[in-house]
Amino acid sequence: MDLVLLSLAGLGVLYLIISFAVRFGIDSSKQVRSLRKELHEIKKQLKDIESSTKE
Repeated sequence: MDLVLLSLAGLGVLYLIISFAVRFGIDSSKQVRSLRKELHEIKKQLKDIESSTKE
């Protein structure tokens, strides 16, 4: 009986670790996509400024 409870507790802990890792990974990928989009916008603005100063 103790072995069953211990294995259930182990599976519960394993589930919590995996769910936390997946959630953290998804949050990180969203932040990376957001930063890339923002960097792309900044580069676009810099090109616009550069082209307007050459004229």
